[in-house]
Amino acid sequence: MRSSGRRPDDTMGNKDNLEDVFVAVIRPKNAVSLSSKEYRAKAYEILLIEVPLEGKEKKRKKVLLGTKIQAGGDASRSILDYVDETTKPISNNQGFIGKRVVHMKKFPLDGENAGKEASLFIVPINVKDNSKPTYSPGCPSFYCFQDIMRVCSETSAHFSSITSKMLLALDKWLAEQHSVPHAIPALFRPAPVERVKTSVCNPAYATESKQSDGSLHMGYTALEIKSKMMSLEKADMCIQNPLYGSDLQYTNRVDKVIINPYFGLGAPDYSKIQIPKREKWQHSMSSMTEDKERQWVDDFPLHRSACEGDTELISKLLESGFSVKQLDSDHWAPIHYACWYGKVEATRLLLEKGKCNPNLLNGQLSSPLHFAAGGGHAEIVQLLLQHPEIDRHIEDQQKRSPLQVCEENKQNEWEETVKLLQQANNKPYEKVRIYRMDGSYRSVELKHGNNTSVQQIMEGMRLSQETQQYFTIWICSENLSLQLKPYHKPLQHLRIWSEIVTDLTVLDPQREAPQLFLRRDVRLPLDVEKKVSDPLSILMLFDEARHCLLKGFYPAPDNKLITLASLLLQIIYGNYESKKHKQGFLTEENLKSIVPISKVKSKAHHWTNRILHEYKNLSTSEGVSKEMHHLQRLFLQNCWDIPTYGAAFFTGQVFTKASSSNHKVIRVYVAVNTKGLHLMNMETKVLHISLEYGSFMWQLGQADQYFQIHSLEKKINFIVHTKQAGLIVKLLMKLSGQIPPNERSGSDKYAYG
Repeated sequence: MRSSGRRPDDTMGNKDNLEDVFVAVIRPKNAVSLSSKEYRAKAYEILLIEVPLEGKEKKRKKVLLGTKIQAGGDASRSILDYVDETTKPISNNQGFIGKRVVHMKKFPLDGENAGKEASLFIVPINVKDNSKPTYSPGCPSFYCFQDIMRVCSETSAHFSSITSKMLLALDKWLAEQHSVPHAIPALFRPAPVERVKTSVCNPAYATESKQSDGSLHMGYTALEIKSKMMSLEKADMCIQNPLYGSDLQYTNRVDKVIINPYFGLGAPDYSKIQIPKREKWQHSMSSMTEDKERQWVDDFPLHRSACEGDTELISKLLESGFSVKQLDSDHWAPIHYACWYGKVEATRLLLEKGKCNPNLLNGQLSSPLHFAAGGGHAEIVQLLLQHPEIDRHIEDQQKRSPLQVCEENKQNEWEETVKLLQQANNKPYEKVRIYRMDGSYRSVELKHGNNTSVQQIMEGMRLSQETQQYFTIWICSENLSLQLKPYHKPLQHLRIWSEIVTDLTVLDPQREAPQLFLRRDVRLPLDVEKKVSDPLSILMLFDEARHCLLKGFYPAPDNKLITLASLLLQIIYGNYESKKHKQGFLTEENLKSIVPISKVKSKAHHWTNRILHEYKNLSTSEGVSKEMHHLQRLFLQNCWDIPTYGAAFFTGQVFTKASSSNHKVIRVYVAVNTKGLHLMNMETKVLHISLEYGSFMWQLGQADQYFQIHSLEKKINFIVHTKQAGLIVKLLMKLSGQIPPNERSGSDKYAYG
């Protein structure tokens, strides 16, 4: 309920305590503009009033509404009342009810008021309706904001100086509001008081000191109060909206429903009603906590049964499909509760039947092992430490290990728990083999067990910082190779490799045995590689380039392949010797170590003389250093201009029309590198298409089962069918610069990102 008059002290205020304010009354022309993210001035109307120019009665200028309000008083109420009163003549005496008052900023005045400031307040009102506007001389009118802004400038004669400044600032402010999500709908939505359908106040609980704006007050007799209370006996529900009056975003969803259990039992005996003491009814607030607890029990049954250690219910819920990964309102998973409350069998069931990750973190980055150790639950700690994936050195948000948490808390069987954790920490780390492309490997300690990340493995490789930036960990089997991201956990990829092979290929997963490799990072720019001078880095890059060449992944002209073969002879056998390196020296077995497998039988025998001739020239050339890393770098230099150099290779199928009635299926390698996309025949190793970034477009197909390539420049359009389409398109976007190279995506499930 709102009082239409001012408080007595408003009218009797000191006139010197009044301040000048300007009011911009704005309204949208239609409701559509409220949801538009793009600002258009023509979508709004603004209320202006025309006044004559000084000394020129016939010439007029437009000004914003202006008034004076009591400094320190209720500015919003005063301005809304002023707008209501001022707009009555142009609205059939109805007035325009402002939704709210928004203070924009203060502007310095000029002329005789120089040195003073005036505030601009914005009053949004309802969307323009279809009623015919009423014109009244000397009263304000609505104008299209775009028309006003077309002629508005700080020196414009159409407006007063201060109005021009304010209109320009208002135009900029509206544009900014449109760029903020929900700001415009929030500005024009109904005021809180307009959204109230019924307001009921129980006068028995009003205090004498409280001023009531309504008609109910403590002066009522007991009989009058009784009659008013009895009239409310028909109510059976009370709805409380905690957001009322906050002016926050709201929806039509009811926030809370409270059912009074006493309704329907008949009218109470009001003579026996006693007003409780303040501290007693304040205690009833605890019922809200009870409501929250009941809601938690209903929403998270698996969490509740883990708390209570109800293994029978846990088993049923797991069979029904409840997730062990689900976090509740406090960002805890069921296993966190089981470990916190020391429920051994519940923890065992979640780990074994639920396949729960033993290193699962809650919202505060604490693990199940932290909770079990902190509570001194020795049996659960032992159970967790026996899990093959446990990270016994895992740290929480404060960088504390489970052992530190246990020693700090000293709960229950903490001494036994400390011994278990110390024994686990003293155990030698498990190791994993990381292979290089020459067949050698290094065993790296898994300090965090199966939870060890790519980044931690790279640190364990003990490579120099320079070398680390060129290489990363790949997981590879016979027909599938994936580059992993720094935060990926390779041991977990190895464990689910069969699932990954099934997801990304049509191959038999049983025949794909995965291993971890240290290989060139597909994102490494060629310009950076050309500056590499570290001998170890050059050796590792050379080993990978040689491997790809011999596998047939580097399609190149014959003369290029012959040059590369002669370089490999120099690297493998040293300087040319005429007695040793004769025509018969290059047997089929020797050729397999220097030319692509696809060329050994078809062309290599015709190349032997040319290969040996170039080998001889290379050995006798004084301008070529015979130091190993210089020869390896020379080999790389000859590989850099091969289109597929440094690419990640994927597999797919292309359908071509063999005749008018049937289609031919071509199995292809899809190579993606920093240069672009390349299509190569899987069987013949012939390069079909090579496209550089900027010369083609791509589109991912339905369910990530294919992608389409379109090149205007080469006038080609084709579709590649592959389960790896999602990975290919993500890598194209990353290497072409469409998404930042280090951006982490929730869909980077397997590799590349």
